[in-house]
Amino acid sequence: MKKKLIALALAACGAAGAWATPVSFSGSQRNLSATVSFENVGNQLRVVLSNTSQADVRVADQVLTAVFFDLGGGVSLTPVSAISGGATYLGQDKVSNAGSNVSGEWAFDGAILAYGAHMGISSSALDSLFGAKDRFDVNSNLYGPPSPDGLQYGITSPGDDRSTGTKGNGGVFNSPLTSGSVVFLFDVTGTLDLNALSKITFQYGTALGEPNFTGTLDNGGGGSEVPEPATLALAGSALLGLAAARRRRRG
Repeated sequence: MKKKLIALALAACGAAGAWATPVSFSGSQRNLSATVSFENVGNQLRVVLSNTSQADVRVADQVLTAVFFDLGGGVSLTPVSAISGGATYLGQDKVSNAGSNVSGEWAFDGAILAYGAHMGISSSALDSLFGAKDRFDVNSNLYGPPSPDGLQYGITSPGDDRSTGTKGNGGVFNSPLTSGSVVFLFDVTGTLDLNALSKITFQYGTALGEPNFTGTLDNGGGGSEVPEPATLALAGSALLGLAAARRRRRG
């Protein structure tokens, strides 16, 4: 009886692979720093890409424009939406608040090769890796040409002083930028396993030769698996049954 109850409790704790927190990666290089989190939401994948530096952004290669990753074989992603996590700016002027739809300015391709990874999300063409057809919403265009271009709606740091920065064609000051983060949503085909995430690389600027660095796992991935409340209740019931069985034997 004791063994059966323990087995039930352990099985309940591992049931359905219920995840309580996203799997996140972070990295830094000099005054640049970034994070990306991946979360299984039903049959969808939620990805949050963030520029976490507190430094002022003055030149193009300090703007976070892409993240590359692998997600294991047999899984494909279909872009659904890209929503700004912070306000967007053109120069010193706020263009829109957090929660704005920037789906026409960001692109996804699941069949590329960059830094060993085959999936990428980008606001820039990055040496023609991404084009107009790769955008989250091919029918939307907030600024400039339809294709991902330049720095448009790339992610500036929360510490950016919007009164500074290079001006002129392609300059930081003249490009619309999103402050802080962008939230991406994908439909998933296949079995999503966040443990399979690998080859995370953060990219800045408008070309692959500009600053980039590897992301390292923050929260242990699969080691962070935590049962959902219903699962915990089932496990608790099993353990209570074990305690009751012990009391009966003592009686």
